[in-house]
Amino acid sequence: MIRLHDVFELPELGLTPVVTPAGASPEIRWAHVSELVDPTPWLLGKELLLTTGFALEDEPRAWDDYCGRMKNAGVSVLGMSTGPSLPYPAVPAGLIAAAESHGLALIHVPHDTLMQSVVQRVSDALHHAANQDLVRSFSVQRQLSEAASSKGGVDRIVEVLARVLGFQTVVLDERLRILAKSSHTAEERIAPIRTELRARLREGLRWSISQEGQEDSLVVLPLGTEGRLSGILTCSKPGALSVHDRAALGLAASLLGILLERRMAAQQHRRMLESQLLSNLLADSGTVADVQRYLAQRGIEVDHVEVLSTGAPESEADYDEFVAGALELCDELLATRSADGCTFALVNAREPLAAPLRELVQALGLAPAGLGERRPLPGIAESLTQARFARSVAITRDLPLLERADTGGYRALMQMGSHEARHRFADSVLAPIDEADQNGRGELFRTVRAYLTALGNHEATAEALGVHRHTVRARIARIMQLTGRNLSHPEDFLELWLAVECRTSSAEIDECPGLGGEAAASEASTAETGTAE
Repeated sequence: MIRLHDVFELPELGLTPVVTPAGASPEIRWAHVSELVDPTPWLLGKELLLTTGFALEDEPRAWDDYCGRMKNAGVSVLGMSTGPSLPYPAVPAGLIAAAESHGLALIHVPHDTLMQSVVQRVSDALHHAANQDLVRSFSVQRQLSEAASSKGGVDRIVEVLARVLGFQTVVLDERLRILAKSSHTAEERIAPIRTELRARLREGLRWSISQEGQEDSLVVLPLGTEGRLSGILTCSKPGALSVHDRAALGLAASLLGILLERRMAAQQHRRMLESQLLSNLLADSGTVADVQRYLAQRGIEVDHVEVLSTGAPESEADYDEFVAGALELCDELLATRSADGCTFALVNAREPLAAPLRELVQALGLAPAGLGERRPLPGIAESLTQARFARSVAITRDLPLLERADTGGYRALMQMGSHEARHRFADSVLAPIDEADQNGRGELFRTVRAYLTALGNHEATAEALGVHRHTVRARIARIMQLTGRNLSHPEDFLELWLAVECRTSSAEIDECPGLGGEAAASEASTAETGTAE
């Protein structure tokens, strides 16, 4: 494609503008000579039409009709040749007025410039421009291919798209984290459509977005191979996109899809590692240094962490969309999954946190959920305990998400103070019972817990344990003797109840002496025989 300003630059023609309408320089796709009063049946539009005016009368009405026909036929530019041996020694004033009236570009062709020379030069320029587009297209393809095969291929492809084609580009991974961007402006351009992009994650590769406006055009393409989404390419630039632009974007998307597919294979291993790191950390605070070192390698310094406990998602698409949404709220997200739910550690989460999380878990089927309090990394187990308790309360109240501070009731008191302090208190009160269960048949802790739950009712306790009520009475007497506490006194009853609750809310029951192995078997045997002590 060439325009009128390109024609003026053609050497040795001497063409000069006479009428130049406002706006962009007219596009020219061919040059044609005609002396007909009405050549429009043989015109296709966007021509540079050359004439000497041989058949045209020098009258305002004739020039106006002529220019009107040319404009309606889509002629881009009218060129008139004048001179002493031609019908008109100069461009007629009536033609100039008519061209201005119809907004038709008018140029002057000198007497000594052959009109066929103009046609030839325009034809050569069009051929050269077409070849240049082809050469440019091959050049972009070569640069994109070289970028993809070099180190840092994703960043290099983004750089080529920006430098050669003028695209503002962002490449996102499958969780909508930015892998590469051409500028902060490019990132800001896609901010309004992030919610839509999250929803598109479940569609795999069967979608695209194309928006063309007066200010700019935006194209969003899914990346991946074999139907599996591994990332998203977003590109915007001023004005409309050309065929050349779209072809380059198609190649860039293909190359990025291959690069991100290879990255996805490595990501699966990384997620398994992160899941194991989180599981180890939740079980043993001694692994804090391992997690800190791992995150530091990824450029993340941990300031604080909050734990979210959720239900199991109905599908992988729901899980992926949730993770993508949660990552917008924090610097990093570690996750571990089990059959009955998920545990997420939100690293350096930003406020407000509960409201957007509540919306996510409810929309994507992970509710009910519980959110623990913000803790430094070594205190993550405390936040986990709070999150699990908050989730249990959310389940009973049929709520999508509860924060620990919103759980309320007496159990909220069980979460106050440090995990170690509650643990020490429970151990100090229950130590004689634990010791007796280790040396005996392991029934005393179960009995006192059931007895306290039944508010001191021997028959309800016996029914819960599956033993005779006289067995319960004998065990309670033994418990009071060991602990030095009389369960008929409110203050002693309350102290034992608090100790049991602290241990229960800290999820330590399964680790208590007398709750597994031979002790459990002995308890079952006692329940079956109903033997009284």
